[in-house]
Amino acid sequence: RYGVELQREEEDPHEAERRKGRERLLELLSRTSTYYERYLWESSEAGRAREYLAGRGLGEAVLREFRVGYAPSAWDRVLMASRRGGFSEQELYATGLAQRSKQNGQPYDRFRSRIMFPLADVRGRVLGFGARAMREEQRPKYLNTSDNDIYHKGLHLYGADLARAHATRAGEVILCEGYTDVIALHQAG
Repeated sequence: RYGVELQREEEDPHEAERRKGRERLLELLSRTSTYYERYLWESSEAGRAREYLAGRGLGEAVLREFRVGYAPSAWDRVLMASRRGGFSEQELYATGLAQRSKQNGQPYDRFRSRIMFPLADVRGRVLGFGARAMREEQRPKYLNTSDNDIYHKGLHLYGADLARAHATRAGEVILCEGYTDVIALHQAG
């Protein structure tokens, strides 16, 4: 809170390795979230997604506040960018960003042609994604990050990181289902 860096006097080597591994996964998720967000606002492919979100009454400012993004349709964009960033396939699997093809065993991006809602902890660290399909034939309509070492669905509420201070001041919380519903309520105050 005050910018004082804490030094560890002793740390179990296995715990230190585990902590460093977790920090790398969080960095990968953060970078991927930033990529998706930039892709939503800068790519022509995401035009339909921008129209959909505007049609739901959501403004650009609140969508940026919630870091909403778009996953490109190409099967390997996140995979290739992450490799260039020094991340391994194992780290992509561990975060749920990639999976293996059942046909040939090749890795590919799990999220494609979807509006991406970053799922964060109360500190705002991205732990996974909720992803809404943008094509009619695309199933399932919503695809979320599966539970893993970083993300546990039952332990987090979407938007809690942004609602926390407001809820404390107001002394109450309104819960609702649906990513766009949460964003719309936040936009409405």
